[in-house]
Amino acid sequence: MNKTAVKSLQRILRDAGTYSGKIDGLRGPLTNKAVNGMIEARRDGFPDAVEGWSARRRAVACLQRGALDRDIEAGPVDGLWGPQTDFAADSLATLFETGEPPPAWRDEPVVDVNPNGWPREAALIEAFGSPCEANLVRVPCPWTLSLAWDLRTTCDHIGCHERVAESLRRVLERVYAHYGEERLRELRLNRYGGCYNCRRKRGGSSWSTHAWGVAIDWDPDQNKLRWGRDRARLARPEYDPWWRFWEEEGWVSLGRARNFDWMHVQAAKP
Repeated sequence: MNKTAVKSLQRILRDAGTYSGKIDGLRGPLTNKAVNGMIEARRDGFPDAVEGWSARRRAVACLQRGALDRDIEAGPVDGLWGPQTDFAADSLATLFETGEPPPAWRDEPVVDVNPNGWPREAALIEAFGSPCEANLVRVPCPWTLSLAWDLRTTCDHIGCHERVAESLRRVLERVYAHYGEERLRELRLNRYGGCYNCRRKRGGSSWSTHAWGVAIDWDPDQNKLRWGRDRARLARPEYDPWWRFWEEEGWVSLGRARNFDWMHVQAAKP
């Protein structure tokens, strides 16, 4: 359980009347005692086997029970942290932060606007010039970025084609204002996979949009090229505002548009 999940657990325990400590995201003795208190008070809401579970598993079970009590689907109350519990934990975080559960994001259409007139991929040379000869500029990033393949290496800017720079700046500022530094780290949106890269498309022969510096990859380890919505982290509902900020500037998520390469966003229409 990460710090955000423990905070949600502590709020559940507080509402259950067994916890009166700080909402600090630390699962210490007070939290563990409150977990035991909730299980004892709500014995009919937990399986009999809970008595033999570890402290961590009992804590996860209380998180699951709390999600179900709030009409958030968490699967069985088994104390095991799988994809359904992970989804429920993110939904709880949104509920406690905003007072509302996350919207049914998969029922919403992808924003299809193009205020900056981004070209189709077939017209990239006409719009941006030859690949690998981009006029690159540095756009400051409001939060600290870590290279996804070497987290010890950090940077404070993104190098991109000069034509997309102002749009990128606006997106980054909106993202930071919405999420803040700590939440961006929790969501792994500080894990930067690069922008300009003079290369062909992986699994293809045409030039990648990275060759013009008009595409950016985010958290590639958890959003691999062939992964779809069932596996990609960036397909989760807590990232919906993130994608909206990009889409309102006309940038395209290949994940949301075509359900692959969820790490990738580009200032070009497929």
